[in-house]
Amino acid sequence: MPRTGSAAVPVDTITLSAAPYGDLRLQAQPNPATGTLRCLLRSTFITGVFLLEPAFDRDNPDPATTRLHIHHGDELPAGAHTGTYRPHRPLIDGTIHLVDSTTLDARTARDPRLRIYHRDATSSHRRARVPAPVARRVATVLAALATHWLQRPDLDQLRRAAARTLLQRIGLHHKRATIAELEALIADRRRELADQRAQLARMTALLADHTPPSAHSPNPAQAA
Repeated sequence: MPRTGSAAVPVDTITLSAAPYGDLRLQAQPNPATGTLRCLLRSTFITGVFLLEPAFDRDNPDPATTRLHIHHGDELPAGAHTGTYRPHRPLIDGTIHLVDSTTLDARTARDPRLRIYHRDATSSHRRARVPAPVARRVATVLAALATHWLQRPDLDQLRRAAARTLLQRIGLHHKRATIAELEALIADRRRELADQRAQLARMTALLADHTPPSAHSPNPAQAA
C-alpha cells in the first residue's frame, strides 16, 4: 500500500512509556490518503517500523472500530504480495527480526499471551514464536503503540480513510449480491405468506357456510 501523499504530512516525534522496559522514541507519520500510521521506534532493545491500520470486518467496515492491525514492518513494495517480508522489520536485541502482524483491540491491548513471530534462521521453518520474555516486551510495545493510536486527534480521519481504502479495493459487488439474495428470499416469503393467508380465508369461509340445525326445527320423522 503506497504512502500516497505522505511526503507533505509532518512526522510527530514523541516518547512513549514501555514500562517496566523503559521508554520508546517514536516517529509517527500518518497517511491521510490510506489511513495508515507509520511508527518508527527506537529504544534500548527495539528498532524498526510498525505499520498501524484499523482492523475491519470486510463485510461491514466500521469507521468507529477500536480493532487495530499492527504490521511488523513497513509498507510492502509495489507489486509485492502479502506473504512477502516487509522492509524495516523491528529488530529485537539486535538479533531477532519480527515477522507477520498482530491484531488486537486498542482499548485492551496489553496481553502477554499475544503470539509474536520471528524468522528463525536456525531451522528449516520460515517463522517461529519468539521466546516468552521477548514476547512480553513486544506485547508491551504494541500496547503503547495501540494507546497512542487510540488517543491521536486525527484518529477518526485515519479510520475513515482506511475504510474508504478497503472499500475501493474490495468493491461493493459482494454487498450488492448479498442484498439481491435477501430481496429474492423476502419475495419468496411474501408469496408464501400470501398463499397462507388465502388458504386461511378459504377455511374461514368454509366454516362460516356451515349452519347447524336449530334446536326448534321439527324432526323430519315426526313431521311425517
